[in-house]
Amino acid sequence: MEESSMINDLQSEIKQLKLNIANFKEINGDLEHLLHMVSDGMLMIGKEGLITYVNKALERIVGCKSREMIGQPFDDPRWNLKCVDGGSGPEESVFQSVFETGQELTDKVCRMGVEQDHQRTFMINTTIHHDEQGRLAGIAAIVRDCTELSRVKAENQEIKTVYERLAHYADEAIFRIQPENGQMVYINDAAEKILGYSLADYLADSRVRMKVIDNEHLKTWIAAVDEKQGAKNVLRNIIMTCTGNEGQTVIMEFTVIAVRNDAGDILYFECIGRDITVRRFMEAELAKAQKLESIGLLAGGIAHDFNNIMTAVFGSLALAKMEAIPGSSLYTRLVSAEEHCMRAKTLTRKLLTYSRGGSPQRKTASIANVIRDAVNLSLSGKNIDCRFDLPDDLWSAQIDESQMHQVVHSLVTNAAEAMPQGGTIEIGAQNVDLTADQIQPLKSGHYIKWFVRDRGVGISQEHMKKLFDPYFTTKQMGSVKGMGLGLAICYSIVKSHEGIIMVDSTPGSGTTFTVYIPASNGEKDEKRPAAAKEAEVAPRQNVLLVDDEQILLDVTGSMLQHIGYNVVTAKTHGDAMEHYRRAKEEGNPFSLIIMDLTMRGDEGGEIAIGRWKNAHPEVKAVISSGYMNDPVIEEYWKYGFVGAMVKPYSLMELKSSLEKILAGTGDAKN
Repeated sequence: MEESSMINDLQSEIKQLKLNIANFKEINGDLEHLLHMVSDGMLMIGKEGLITYVNKALERIVGCKSREMIGQPFDDPRWNLKCVDGGSGPEESVFQSVFETGQELTDKVCRMGVEQDHQRTFMINTTIHHDEQGRLAGIAAIVRDCTELSRVKAENQEIKTVYERLAHYADEAIFRIQPENGQMVYINDAAEKILGYSLADYLADSRVRMKVIDNEHLKTWIAAVDEKQGAKNVLRNIIMTCTGNEGQTVIMEFTVIAVRNDAGDILYFECIGRDITVRRFMEAELAKAQKLESIGLLAGGIAHDFNNIMTAVFGSLALAKMEAIPGSSLYTRLVSAEEHCMRAKTLTRKLLTYSRGGSPQRKTASIANVIRDAVNLSLSGKNIDCRFDLPDDLWSAQIDESQMHQVVHSLVTNAAEAMPQGGTIEIGAQNVDLTADQIQPLKSGHYIKWFVRDRGVGISQEHMKKLFDPYFTTKQMGSVKGMGLGLAICYSIVKSHEGIIMVDSTPGSGTTFTVYIPASNGEKDEKRPAAAKEAEVAPRQNVLLVDDEQILLDVTGSMLQHIGYNVVTAKTHGDAMEHYRRAKEEGNPFSLIIMDLTMRGDEGGEIAIGRWKNAHPEVKAVISSGYMNDPVIEEYWKYGFVGAMVKPYSLMELKSSLEKILAGTGDAKN
């Protein structure tokens, strides 16, 4: 009975054991099925270093079947499990160190693959199994393919390197600033070069950052990019006036980028800034030049018409004086009127200097002499002293002495008026060599730098912007003070000499005007050709006068007759050529033709002279105009004329000019 019970118990245990084995096989099958479905490779190695298990993912990784690997050493070269830690020594199996040290691997990078060209990068993590005595009994490992991850990391590192290289060598300043506290956390080399501050300067003193990007701008940026949904992340064309480490003003144009995290919060602002100080200066100079050109065209037109009128007035006054009794009240009034006409003539010359180019009549001259002469005249009778610093070795320059005299006079007069209680004006000059872009827009070369400095009331920043505008003034209106062209004409004259005029002023401390004029390079002036000396002027020579203004024909004709010429007038070149042809055929030719530069409804003088020369090669013609700066007037000989006369001219100027032209002596221009 007892034996039978034991058999039953044993059978029951065997049955349960079989059931457990069946369950274990089922679970083991399910587990193995799951392990084969895992995308990571799985590997088990026994204590003898032989492979005991691989899943299908590992088969794909190493390119070998499990039947080839199980029972084989883990360091078999067929699966090529090698470390890639960057060491220079021979590579070892990735699991060798585990067996030698007993240390598990965590995120160990290695290579696997039978063929070198098809090897991929993997990350391995291991777990060590120990026996009852604590000795290493085996290793379980998970192998994850991180080839793409490594590639992305390498690409990201390359992108980072490229960014750092671009930022390092960029001409634009790059700033990185935190929005919550305004802390500057990064600047590139260009940012330090442009403004002079290092990152340490920004970190040490928050006030430094305020000189570049103040809190108001920062708040504006935050408000502009505040919305997370559909947020505007890039702000362009932000113009800011910054202060450099030496107190200099630097105008920057920023592009501001809001860099966000995945939640849409702003991590920092990336600011890319371009130094546009020079560009703004050039834009201001261009705008100023365009303004001067527009007003100059108007001034030139007005001056031309005014000169035509003044020619008639001059002539009429001269003729009237001849009929008046010297010393009489009428004669005195006529003389006074003539003197006022001369002042009006000077005014129109200023307008024409201001108009189209205001081309100077240059010759080699001493700037120092011009300065001394102008100062002595300007300060005569005033309670102002002048201290000169004009070295003896100062270079000469190609200048129009009259125009440069006017510049000095205007600057010195302004300086004197800035010190109503009296004082001392400092005037100095020196030779300087400028390199390209040293002072915009001057070219490289030799220059004479001279300045006029006063210790007067100074000029406000508001007024500095308009200082060279026509008719701008800070003076009170009155019979003498008031609006004028003074500094605007100075600007125009200096510009026409390829120079520049600059001003520096501090309210309450004084003002300094600095002028740069190109120095003479030793070349001689291009002179207009002097005609060979001929016989003395014959009496009662015939002159043909061509002008479209009847009043000018009448008055100028009378003036010519009064000084001894036979005169024929014509309002068109067609009529004039007919008169010339007829006189030539009759044996009583014209000695000279005086023709106007511009003729309404007819050819201009520079075009008509060609037709005249073709028909009558021997013709001698003088060009006349109220445009004293017109190229035809300034270089008349290049166009075929023997002389030029600028309106208005007095009777004596007309007489003297014609005598020189007909005799071939002296300068053939009044």
